[in-house]
Amino acid sequence: MKRKLVATIGVIALMAIALINTEHHPKAAAPKAEDDFQLVKVADGVYAAIAKPGGLASGNAGFVIGDDGVLIFDTFFTPAAIEELIGEIQSLTKLPIKYAVNSHYHLDHTGGNQVLVARGVPIIAHDNVMIWQTTKNRRFLPAPEELQKRKADAAKQLAETPEDQKDKRAQLERQIRRLDAMMAIKLTNPTKTFGAGTMRLKLGKREVILATLPGHTGGDVFAYVPDANVVFTGDLGWSKTLPNLVDATVNDWIPTLDKILGQYPNAKYIPGHGNVAGAADIRDFRDYLADLRARVTKGLADGLTVDQAREQLKLPEKYQGLAFQNFAAPNVEDMYKELKGTKGK
Repeated sequence: MKRKLVATIGVIALMAIALINTEHHPKAAAPKAEDDFQLVKVADGVYAAIAKPGGLASGNAGFVIGDDGVLIFDTFFTPAAIEELIGEIQSLTKLPIKYAVNSHYHLDHTGGNQVLVARGVPIIAHDNVMIWQTTKNRRFLPAPEELQKRKADAAKQLAETPEDQKDKRAQLERQIRRLDAMMAIKLTNPTKTFGAGTMRLKLGKREVILATLPGHTGGDVFAYVPDANVVFTGDLGWSKTLPNLVDATVNDWIPTLDKILGQYPNAKYIPGHGNVAGAADIRDFRDYLADLRARVTKGLADGLTVDQAREQLKLPEKYQGLAFQNFAAPNVEDMYKELKGTKGK
């Protein structure tokens, strides 16, 4: 169990520290939205903010501009990133931010909540997010003293790195920037929740429909914009990337994806991680989960222990080009424990 938590939480924590070293940028020390996410226009008034590796966003977010206000879907990993997104919104419209939504409780999608609450923006989420936001999320956020230590270590390395080693210096500057942003996070609850069915939010004539379905966590919400035919999946949908299954129930997740794909077969999808997708990309993700379940089911039938399954059930070649390859072995272990009924024990 300890090994699994190190492997899995280390990635979420967030795609945080695990992603710090995946990419460098020569402007690392400058806090700019372009370093943290790419803004993509998906439809008229509907935008995706696709997180960049090593930046302050970690998970995707997005927003919908209506006639009388704006809805933000997910609040990124850090207050700094959501402030940048607000700046992007204000460059496009003078309308106020009317609503925000948390797709689930994981910190890479809720770390900016404090900024919106301070602005008086209602944040809507599943009932369970109210329970887990300030409890379970603590495992994803190192203690302040640990963050300070990491920053001091990085600053020392930076001071000792010659000026001509530009790549290394940029990487360390980027790391320091990220640690500063993490130290500003205050775990902040949503302000309104619901536990089942749908919720319809009005942005003037434009409507956004929220719905809850299980799978990634026990408290997932996705959004549909009918007049644009766009679905914000949160982490119910991943595009060309292996998923985090630490809180997942794959046996619920597969039928959830079948239902969403059945309802919105021609929609554009804004996933929780990865680029803007079509239904085929979400179906590929659904098929990965089904393939994982089948491989692990066979491993159980063959008498493999959980450690043997992690070691022997290798990722099929067709999935080896997906992002977040470090989730491959934890996915096997999580699936094994779900099938055995021992997950979380």
